[in-house]
Amino acid sequence: MVSLIEIILLSILAVSFITQMIFYWVVLGKPYYYMRAVNKGRIRFSSDTPPVSVIIYVRNRFHDLQDFLPALLEQDYPQFEVIIINDGMTEDNSNILIRLQELYSNLYSTHIPVETRNVSRRKLGLTLGIKAAKYDCLLFTEADSHTRSKDWIRLMSRHFTSKNVVLGMSAKENEEGFFTKFMIFDYFFTNLQILSMALFNHPHAGSGRNLIYSKTHFNEQKGLVRHRSLRQIDDDLFINDIAAKPNTKVELSSESVIMTDLNVYDWIQEKKDKAFIKQFYRIGPVAIWSLESFSRVIFLFSVIACLVWWFLNPNPLTLPYLCGASVACYMIKFFSQLFIINRTASLLHLKKFYLAVPLYNLMQVLVNVYFSMYRIVHKKENYIFKYEKR
Repeated sequence: MVSLIEIILLSILAVSFITQMIFYWVVLGKPYYYMRAVNKGRIRFSSDTPPVSVIIYVRNRFHDLQDFLPALLEQDYPQFEVIIINDGMTEDNSNILIRLQELYSNLYSTHIPVETRNVSRRKLGLTLGIKAAKYDCLLFTEADSHTRSKDWIRLMSRHFTSKNVVLGMSAKENEEGFFTKFMIFDYFFTNLQILSMALFNHPHAGSGRNLIYSKTHFNEQKGLVRHRSLRQIDDDLFINDIAAKPNTKVELSSESVIMTDLNVYDWIQEKKDKAFIKQFYRIGPVAIWSLESFSRVIFLFSVIACLVWWFLNPNPLTLPYLCGASVACYMIKFFSQLFIINRTASLLHLKKFYLAVPLYNLMQVLVNVYFSMYRIVHKKENYIFKYEKR
């Protein structure tokens, strides 16, 4: 006979299992279904090629950008310009930039005055770059990133109108080391969450490494003034402000993915920044992904609790219920997760994830909890005055 405790354990297991299945097969599976529909020709795009201004803020990473710039400047696209926002380049790097400008007539640069204080240098830099842009279509990327093909601008801009926001995929370069592989998983999963919500008509964020919005949008919002007191994550909060169900498009294809060599320090800083600004996001997406993390932990603990309870109270009658149900649910969840994540990664020509995924799952929850606690303890750290008034 099944006891009350066993009924409770099985109920928690069932609810958390069903919740996780919904998240993977319905929500996180959305990018995979979308790419399949595109590949089968069920979704078509405009053939228009609006002129594009590519904007890149550069601070301390020009050594990466100088390798990326020639490929970017040789994109197969009829009309575009690249604007570099120079924030403290060395003299040697400035000379390299000048030589590249002599080779490419569509390369321009502007700079942030060294004496600028009490304002986010990144926000000021992006504002200067946008003001300098000749075209309405603004395509953003970062100095630590690079394109995969000469069609990146074409693929991103095929969704563009003056009212549209276009969100693209960014992924971390493959590197060796256990923690680095976890970073790759975490960065991929985070971007997958962002694009999944956009495809479900609930956009709330975007990656500044692969993002389009219009100069018209920027001017209508009076630039980045709404969150001027915050130090970073301009792209996330600006998209959170302007993106809506009718005007947000997603570009998902292997050739439009932007690859980044994001290092551990920058990844930690991005996690901190996202924790700080979480309070400014729309409540819907935040609640949804909080539920996903909570159900993920509850599911794992319910599986363990079922197995431990049966081990401590061995009963052949409850074996199919406790032991069998918990193992079956865990294996179904594990293979469902592998299927959705790896099929999506495969269509994007990215590295697949295998046996370490269960460990990455738990690590990701613990890491996110750590940075949430960090935000509470250091709640003033993301504000400009903390950094600039010294």
